[in-house]
Amino acid sequence: MAEPTEKEISVPWPTKTAITVQLTTPPKGVKLSGFALVLGPGAGGDENQALLVEVARAAAKEGHFCARYRAKVPNLGFRVNVCTRVIEHLFHPTTGQHPMTGCFLGGHSMGTRVAGTVSEQLANTESSESSSSPAEKIKGKKTGPSKSKKGPVASLSSGYPPHFIRGLTLFSYPLHTPDNTKALRDQILLNIPSNVATLMVSGLKDTMCQPALFSKVFKDMKSSPREVVQIEGADHGLGYGSAKSHAGKKEALISAVADWTIQFMDDAIAKKESAKTEKAIAIKKMAEVKKVADEWTVATTTA
Repeated sequence: MAEPTEKEISVPWPTKTAITVQLTTPPKGVKLSGFALVLGPGAGGDENQALLVEVARAAAKEGHFCARYRAKVPNLGFRVNVCTRVIEHLFHPTTGQHPMTGCFLGGHSMGTRVAGTVSEQLANTESSESSSSPAEKIKGKKTGPSKSKKGPVASLSSGYPPHFIRGLTLFSYPLHTPDNTKALRDQILLNIPSNVATLMVSGLKDTMCQPALFSKVFKDMKSSPREVVQIEGADHGLGYGSAKSHAGKKEALISAVADWTIQFMDDAIAKKESAKTEKAIAIKKMAEVKKVADEWTVATTTA
């Protein structure tokens, strides 16, 4: 099979500096899915993080476009607007350069907070449009997202179909800072719409997401289906320290995360395409990377 194509592009942003994006497109001959994945980096990372690159390539091989945006400013409001602009320019269902049926959002650390925020705001936009009467539209009343007291509000255009955001892929969500476990960043997770599927991957040694604190938040989330995979011994970077001896172990985990992401996307697309209405689903899994016969393997179990 041919390999995906990756190209650095610039997304224009009126009155602001253009946004640098790594766009990964499906190989020639692969049927296009009609869905895209948008990934954002952590506060101190960039779009070329090994995990994001591997996930993007895996998604492209399955027919999905993938955009990894650059965002150097570690400000949530700024990054929400960057992500929104990338979606609208590239993947808007009618005006985008590559019009899509639906979109998945995700990323690492701060990128996960951006994804969750955008999913809520886009859901609010869809709700406002569907509830507006013809008379209101004729009078020119705004039908954008309602301003929430929590979190930044991005400027979103119209024309998105219901459930355009099909799911979120959240790697190492930073539930709190390493030195303050009382100030939880849980509201973004709690605000993810119930019809947006969510996959979360987190290391059990992540100093920014204590398992006991996360467990309660995960239970209270509305998103369905939602799934979390907790990795034994992994840290916030989904690694095992800086020692060279751990490089192969991390590579095996990154490959597994990419596989989980593709399976999650396939399941989320199939669920929305079916007419079935299911009750809320929450799945917790544990994963461990072990060396078997000189090869690193990843074993998962349902908790």
